[in-house]
Amino acid sequence: MRSIRTRLMVALLTLAAAASLLAGLLTYRRVLAETSTLFDYQLRQMALSLRSQVSLAPRIELPPDQGDTDFVIQIWDPYGARVYLSRPGLPIIDRTALGYADLTLQGQAWRAYGLQTVDGVIQIAQPERVREALARAAALHVIVPLLLFLPILGVAIATIVRRSLWPLRRVATEVQRRDAHSLAPVSTARLPQEVAPLIHELNRLLARLEAAFAAQRAFIADAAHELRSPLTAVSLQLQLLERALDPEAQHDARHNLGTAVNRSIHLVEQLLTLARSEQPDLSAALAPMALDVVAAQGIEDTRALAVTRHIELDLDAEPGNFVRGDQAALRTLVRNLVDNAVRHAPVGSQVRVLCRGTSAGARLEVIDGGPGIPPAERERAFDRFYRRASAAEGGSGLGLAIVKAIAERHAARVTLEDTPGGGLHASVTFPSLA
Repeated sequence: MRSIRTRLMVALLTLAAAASLLAGLLTYRRVLAETSTLFDYQLRQMALSLRSQVSLAPRIELPPDQGDTDFVIQIWDPYGARVYLSRPGLPIIDRTALGYADLTLQGQAWRAYGLQTVDGVIQIAQPERVREALARAAALHVIVPLLLFLPILGVAIATIVRRSLWPLRRVATEVQRRDAHSLAPVSTARLPQEVAPLIHELNRLLARLEAAFAAQRAFIADAAHELRSPLTAVSLQLQLLERALDPEAQHDARHNLGTAVNRSIHLVEQLLTLARSEQPDLSAALAPMALDVVAAQGIEDTRALAVTRHIELDLDAEPGNFVRGDQAALRTLVRNLVDNAVRHAPVGSQVRVLCRGTSAGARLEVIDGGPGIPPAERERAFDRFYRRASAAEGGSGLGLAIVKAIAERHAARVTLEDTPGGGLHASVTFPSLA
């Protein structure tokens, strides 16, 4: 693909050349027409200058340069007899024509003018070839400077285009000099109005990349820190298993090792889920889906944990409530809310999941009977790896962070409230499909 500079140069030079040629052609034709009119005027003026000398013919004296103009002057008396011929040897006009007339003499075209006077008729004629030669010479004197001006115009166009594109070259040079870690905004000084929006959007993109890279670095640092504890626990339990001598100690060591491994697996799964939630697949299109169906799927994913803790899962869903979203992501959202409720609810209690329609869309609610979250800590509860001092040991601190990331992708709002009987009431409000 050609550059903008090349395209502008070719387009402007072509336009300038075409305009110059068209102007030259029109000027040439105009000069030819004006010159012909001027020659006609000259014929008439010559005839008028001779009208007082008709009675003196053939003693008329022509100007010294008259013999080189190929004019033919003839005078007839009132009786039709020719009394004067300016140049013997030239074609003789054997008929009179008053006013302007185009004649053909000896195969050549002539332009003639006849003037009636009281003493006779004056007729002056001139060959068309002479008139055309003089007209072309006059037209070329006008056209040649215009054609010579075309290269100067081309140089001026090239200079203007080069200077106009200088801000783009400056920006390109500034970006080219950067390394992969430099995400500072591009300078917007002395930018033309047409380029400024592009640079502003580029700076916004760089800002988003900087924020994304910062979040990624923080995520990696947090993940490395969080993984260190369960991996250390796995290593410690392996050492205890190797040192255990009696069957009971070996059983306890194997049980603790399995718990540490499961905790590590859960943490890694949550880390991967959070990474996918914060950087969703943009190719996955959001589609309308029933909220009660997604809620049932999320509950099913946590049923095994609920059975282990003797927690009763209750789904109370109104049919016909649809939301626009990614089914896999919404299933993960429900699973993490229910998983968080099951882990913090007392053993043998109940976790309720509600699906309701609202005036603005649809709402998913998860209610448990656990300790809840104090109002002062509810905003921090959505931070990654945040755990309260009384949190269950098996928690990863990522459940609500995943819920918030998925909700933001679906333009939904997450709120945490207390329940009347104690516990946490988590709500996700989705916008309407309209």
